[in-house]
Amino acid sequence: MKNYLFILSILLFSSNIVSQEITQKSIIGKWKVINVLKKIDNPNLKDILKSFNTALFEFKENSDFKLTTTDNSKLFSMLTNMTNNSKWKLNKNDYVINVGNQSDGYNILKIIVVEVNGKIIFHLSETELDLEVQKV
Repeated sequence: MKNYLFILSILLFSSNIVSQEITQKSIIGKWKVINVLKKIDNPNLKDILKSFNTALFEFKENSDFKLTTTDNSKLFSMLTNMTNNSKWKLNKNDYVINVGNQSDGYNILKIIVVEVNGKIIFHLSETELDLEVQKV
């Protein structure tokens, strides 16, 4: 949790952030990963990084969430299985998308959404990955 607050603080006070209101309506749709910005040196995570390079996040209007990739590693498959039949909601105060269900407190996946130099970044707080995404 400390990492989450630290990263969010840095992002909020960075002079590179463009002020854009991120709303539930602007999140709805499909978001394709176009670049993994933060590389992880752990060789055990190499396959999941490859899978995230071709990942697609889908946020439906009815709050359904879907995560897919064309390169399914074993670890990524575990993540997609965890997010099957899950919902999403946006916390407007800190631009965090919480993925899960009411029963688990929407705690399966937390995505911090920021815009930096005109690019939308999804920061996956559990993995420390920064993904440049584009709406398709």
